[in-house]
Amino acid sequence: MDEGEIRATTDQMVDMVGRLATLERAKQEQSLGSDELVELAHEAEELSRVVFRWAGLQTQLAESSREQVARGELPRERIIDVAAQPLDRLLAQWREAQLRFELAKPGSEEAATASAEIESLREAFLATQAAKRVRQS
Repeated sequence: MDEGEIRATTDQMVDMVGRLATLERAKQEQSLGSDELVELAHEAEELSRVVFRWAGLQTQLAESSREQVARGELPRERIIDVAAQPLDRLLAQWREAQLRFELAKPGSEEAATASAEIESLREAFLATQAAKRVRQS
């Protein structure tokens, strides 16, 4: 783990919380008892589960960073001052899709969507990684 990976996970959390806030605002616009309210409530619940699991991942990364800083393997700097690299962002998005897949009901549309996203992000990650190796050689 490096500081760019930590930055990417915090950026991804901010995005997820923003999506959750948007869902909550949309729910407020719905009528009680409406199908739309129920659908949005389910979406918010699913995203909340991903946010909860993501917070656990961030806790693990924070604890690991404390150990790495103590050993001199990471600089002691603010996360906001670190730039997430494209690979870091792709990895964070891939992890989020994986969490959504794990939390989705087998055979559901959510599982299929997450699975397709995982494959797409895996391919993008590998292509970006290969391009980076070519630039470095």
